[in-house]
Amino acid sequence: MRDLSRVYGSLTDEIIRRLHTPPKRLYARVNTLRASRSDIIAKLKREGVMAYPDEQVEDAIYFEIEGPFRVECQATGRVVVDSRTAVSLMLGANLYRPGVVWAARFNKGDIVLAVTRENIVVACVEMTISYSEMLRTSRGLVGVNVASPYKAPKLAETSVYLEGLIHPQSLPSIVTSHVLNPRRGELIVDMNAAPGGKTSHIIQLTRGGALVVAFDRSIGKIKMLQSTLSKLHLDLNVITVPWDSRYLHVDFNLRGKVSRVLIDPPCSNLGVRPLVESKKWRDVVNLSEYQKQFLKTARELLKPGGVLVYSTCTLTLRENEENIAYAVEELGFNSVEPAITVPYAEKISYRGVVAYRYSPLLHDMPGYFIALLQK
Repeated sequence: MRDLSRVYGSLTDEIIRRLHTPPKRLYARVNTLRASRSDIIAKLKREGVMAYPDEQVEDAIYFEIEGPFRVECQATGRVVVDSRTAVSLMLGANLYRPGVVWAARFNKGDIVLAVTRENIVVACVEMTISYSEMLRTSRGLVGVNVASPYKAPKLAETSVYLEGLIHPQSLPSIVTSHVLNPRRGELIVDMNAAPGGKTSHIIQLTRGGALVVAFDRSIGKIKMLQSTLSKLHLDLNVITVPWDSRYLHVDFNLRGKVSRVLIDPPCSNLGVRPLVESKKWRDVVNLSEYQKQFLKTARELLKPGGVLVYSTCTLTLRENEENIAYAVEELGFNSVEPAITVPYAEKISYRGVVAYRYSPLLHDMPGYFIALLQK
């Protein structure tokens, strides 16, 4: 956490404390190509779920998170879950097979503790299938959440989610695509596209009128991306490619042809709330060097005047401001202002670079970073 102290100084302990708790709002993006925000809110209300329009982002809605509550659990075993699933479980979501990393043998109806890889308890779960049944499947419900420290609506069980009318997504992530400001007729590259929130949003904002080429590094990630696009009915004018996007300028005929590039690279995730995993300093150093490789390639892809949005869900100076300063000072990018007002964010200046930082200390947001660069 020492890199956080370079940003927050005496407030570092307070920001770490807040990172371990969720915000009071859980956000989702409305698929405005298929429904209006008001219709979605009305439909959810009929199902007994209260949703509210965000005050500044026109395609965002939010749900109120309740808690904290004491978790009491007479468990007979435990199941280890990935970090994304851990966050959902802490908010009261049920347990689905893709999120299970490891489990001790259990029977249907057993009560188990759901824990992270670092053995942090996130929920108490009643298993709906047996251990052997779980091993034979790769998807579907495996356990019902019976006790969690926080409560939020189970969005995955609402009709609007099942019909692809909303997509759960953090507010800063939704804002990122608005900052990119994609236009019809453009060639747009998403270099780190899975699981598909931003790719689908770009298609939504352009009404399928831009050619979007979306890359990620494995077939599994591309399948996840394709599933998101299909569910939202936003697989429009998009090409999905399993590829290491650090080498696009060498492996594809894209050099100097792209209007807009989005980079949302693997990062230390130290802005995710609630924070359920830790990182070592060497992780931050290695990730920041890895992220620079995407920036180098993006400059080769962009046409003159083309723009790049760089975003992360972390708060470290090294992965954020210092990488953008590198892009300006070493790669020749220009730091530019977005065409929109960036809501809920703190505008920052670092070595001549303008960027936007989200923080738990301001508007109870997750930690997030957005910068806009031009070739």
